[in-house]
Amino acid sequence: MPLLSVKDLRVAYTQEGEPVRAVDGVSFELERGEVLALVGESGSGKSSVALALTRLLPIPPATVSGLVRFDGADLLSMPLEPLRAIRGGKIAYVFQEPATSLNPVLTIGEQVEETIQLHTGARGVGATQAAVEWLTRVGIASAEERLHSYPHEFSGGMQQRVMLAMAMAARPALLIADEPTTALDVTIQVQILRLLRDLQRTLNLSMLLISHDLTVVERIAHRVAVMSEGAIVELGPVAQVLKQPAHPYTQALLRARAAMTLRSARP
Repeated sequence: MPLLSVKDLRVAYTQEGEPVRAVDGVSFELERGEVLALVGESGSGKSSVALALTRLLPIPPATVSGLVRFDGADLLSMPLEPLRAIRGGKIAYVFQEPATSLNPVLTIGEQVEETIQLHTGARGVGATQAAVEWLTRVGIASAEERLHSYPHEFSGGMQQRVMLAMAMAARPALLIADEPTTALDVTIQVQILRLLRDLQRTLNLSMLLISHDLTVVERIAHRVAVMSEGAIVELGPVAQVLKQPAHPYTQALLRARAAMTLRSARP
């Protein structure tokens, strides 16, 4: 049985009293230990899918329908209290802008330890030790000392490492990474991608990767779902889809990437 099964997912937003459909009948499955990438241009519905899975969209103005089954449980019909235990516990998120996800008035240690306390039950010294271990694991040097630092004292890349530590601290089964490298410079992007790949392989983590960058997808994903205008237009293994794209939209994405690569190579 797949870890995550999504069938006929639909999301609409109310605008000036009229529904505007952002996600139009999306269906896919995600196996345990698999990385599935959702790709497409801005506005294609990728982030709406990611947020709708655990009912993180504001309702209203959003309306969500369909079936989202995670580890056998129907997330769209589940009462809110057990769903909150799944959010951050079994399903964790990492977003594009770590600076907006971290609380500027709390220390790094307070924020990582809060996640650990909520989802593992560890308290006091145990929570602090777990925070140090996860910060170290994601590449934060002198982690015990940096517990007392505030987010503004970290670079964008280090803030994203903190977000990964928070996401992974409860040992989730599924990580949803929504454009996790877009706001970072190229060198840091490579480091974060390598870290994501290592965590995924070491922990047999399932991952839903949201991206518009096909190079990122090639480096980390097993399968790719291409979205356009709220629908999945092509789905398959990464090598197959990127080397032999069947849908005109996928072909256009690949031509755009080739054109960008050619322009960047010119002196």
